Amino acid sequence: MRSLIVVLLLCALPLFADVKVAAAANISFALPKLIEAFNEEYPAIKVSTTIGSSGKLAAQIAHGANFDLYLSANMSYPKRLTKQGIGYSRVLPYALGELVVVSRKPLHSLKDLTTLTRIAIANPKTAPYGVAAMEVLKHSGLYEKIRSKLIFGESVAQTVGYAMHGADAAFVPRSALFSPHFPKMYLLKIDPSLYTKIEQGVVLLTKTEDAKNFFVFLLSQKAAKILQNYGYRIPE
Repeated sequence: MRSLIVVLLLCALPLFADVKVAAAANISFALPKLIEAFNEEYPAIKVSTTIGSSGKLAAQIAHGANFDLYLSANMSYPKRLTKQGIGYSRVLPYALGELVVVSRKPLHSLKDLTTLTRIAIANPKTAPYGVAAMEVLKHSGLYEKIRSKLIFGESVAQTVGYAMHGADAAFVPRSALFSPHFPKMYLLKIDPSLYTKIEQGVVLLTKTEDAKNFFVFLLSQKAAKILQNYGYRIPE
C-alpha cells in the first residue's frame, strides 16, 4: 500500500523537461533573457545551452550530437544540415546581426586600423561574423595592409575575450556590447554594404513538444522585442 502511495505521489509531481540548444556565441548574450521570458510561459521546461562557433556546432550535430535546436549565426550551416536529412523544420531566420569594431582608443574610420598592432576577428572558417569581418577588410582595401596584425578567435565569444584582454581592436557583433561584463570601449560602426547581410537561422532538430514550444517562442513578437533590445534587427 505504501509503495502504491509513493508511486502515485511521484506521478503527481511535475516532470521537468530539458530542451538542449546549440547556439552560436553571438546570441549567448541575449539567451538568458530569452530563456527567462520563455519560462514565464513554460515554467516546467528547462532549457540548457551549449555555446560555440556555428561551424563547430554544425559539425557536432552532423556527427550525432544530441541537441533539440540549433541557433546559427547564418542560414547556410543549418541549411547544410537539412540537406543531409537532419532536422524537422525549415531553417527560419530569427535575427539579423550587426558587425561593429570596438577599440581601446578612438578610431575615426576603418583606415585607422592600420595604426594598431593586434586586431581580433572570429575565425572565418567556422564563424559567420568572422566571414563578415573578412569581407569588410577586403572590400575596404585593408586586408593586405593589416593581415599580419590579425588574431583569430575560434568563436565570437573568444574574439570578445581578445577585445577585453590584449587586442587593440576587435570586430564583434553589436549584441556583445550588451553583455554586463563588456568593458567601456570606443565604438566604430561599419557600413552594412561592406558585408553580406548576417541572417541568423534556427532549425528544429527533434520532434519533442517542448522543443517545438521553444522554437515557436524564438519566432514570436515577445522574443523579437528581446532580440531588438540586444542589438539585433528582426527579419521581415
